[in-house]
Amino acid sequence: MSDAADQLTTTLRAPLPAAFDQLTDADHTELDRLLNAAMTRRADTIDAAVNTSLDFVPRLMRPAVKKALGL
Repeated sequence: MSDAADQLTTTLRAPLPAAFDQLTDADHTELDRLLNAAMTRRADTIDAAVNTSLDFVPRLMRPAVKKALGL
């Protein structure tokens, strides 16, 4: 398995399907880049949603809610 395929396996946290053997190293690298970008966008979106939802929590309760959420 190539370095690009190993990196993609690490990103996916799972073994690659057999069909991925047909892809080139450039394809593996591009898939890895796209997956990392998607995970970053998802994390940013979730972070923004959590911060926005805290606007609905009374100000005096926010520290306790943040602590309960692990923020």
